Amino acid sequence: MVVMKPLTDRQQTVLAFVEEFCERQGYPPTVREVAAAFGIQPRAAVDHLAALRRKGYLHREPGLSRGLSLTPRSPGPVVEVPVLGRIAAGQPLLASENVEETLPLPRSWVRGEEVFLLKVIGESMAPVILPDDLVMVRVQSRVARGEIAVALIDDEATLKRVYEEAGGLVLKGDNPDFTPLRFSPAEAADVQILGKVVGVYRNLEGKRRG
Repeated sequence: MVVMKPLTDRQQTVLAFVEEFCERQGYPPTVREVAAAFGIQPRAAVDHLAALRRKGYLHREPGLSRGLSLTPRSPGPVVEVPVLGRIAAGQPLLASENVEETLPLPRSWVRGEEVFLLKVIGESMAPVILPDDLVMVRVQSRVARGEIAVALIDDEATLKRVYEEAGGLVLKGDNPDFTPLRFSPAEAADVQILGKVVGVYRNLEGKRRG
């Protein structure tokens, strides 16, 4: 795997300009076009582009005014995150029986924390979270008031906002068509908070279940 060297702020800006120019025009910019975009001398533009070539972000074909090309980027380190189809009581959370598949995600998204992805069924959290979304959940046993959590009730996992009231517990969806779940102090002891929702992945092209 090719490891890209870090860029200065100016180099990142120049690289972003080259990427956007290529995407918009269908061909790379010339040195003069780069210089004009940043209000600098062509010599300075040459230096920035040369630095990007040395660090592996650009390639230049000699003898061509539009000889720049973007090099394939390293995807960076990834982590295989388990996707849970269902969660069963009495089993370890990430037991193989619960894991349907794994998805590679950038390590920077996970940040060394214990996380899992959960497929969403139902519309109780609409419009914030919709059926067929994947939510990223950070494993933790408590959440702050109003945060979205995955809670296990008997043998059923549910996605709701959590509120503690008068010693009891209220699990409330964002969809007003769904009645909040209320638990007395005694009943709340049987509700297990599995983790906090920290991200949502939505396939905008996929067909949703009714």
